[in-house]
Amino acid sequence: MPIIMLRRLAASLALLAIAPVPAEAQTRGYPSLAKRPVESRDRTVPAAQPVQPAAPDAALATQVETLGKQAASGDAAFQQQIAQGRKTASAATGAAPASESWVAAEMTISALDSARYESVAALAGLDTLYVDKQDNADAARVTTDLATIDPVRTRVLALVDAQNDALDSLRKSLRQP
Repeated sequence: MPIIMLRRLAASLALLAIAPVPAEAQTRGYPSLAKRPVESRDRTVPAAQPVQPAAPDAALATQVETLGKQAASGDAAFQQQIAQGRKTASAATGAAPASESWVAAEMTISALDSARYESVAALAGLDTLYVDKQDNADAARVTTDLATIDPVRTRVLALVDAQNDALDSLRKSLRQP
């Protein structure tokens, strides 16, 4: 019985669906497919105006130079100890974790990591300056400040990357616990 009732209900709904459309609906117009004014506007990007750099900031240049010297100092300390680090790590290659040679190599790697602290701190300072100087509405000031920071920051980043690579190679030569 319920199936018959469902069929009757479906038939009734079908009859309602094909019923004639009211006259007022027939007289309404459909939206035009013609271009709207907003679709006809000029979409070419205006040419960028060249930015004339501002005068260099002497205080910023001094700060950047100080951070560059700090990074060089940290790299010098690292380079002074890296040969000993390679020698100690080479002696511990294949040694069991927690053996005397392995512990000595780990301590040497830790000392190398500490020796490069000045370089990493200088890079962090330069990164902070780089981000801070971008937060300025004056495009000329931003251009000049970034041009002052970027060469030193790039050089220090290369130093820190080389230090990271050296430490990673030493760590890889040791067995992990």
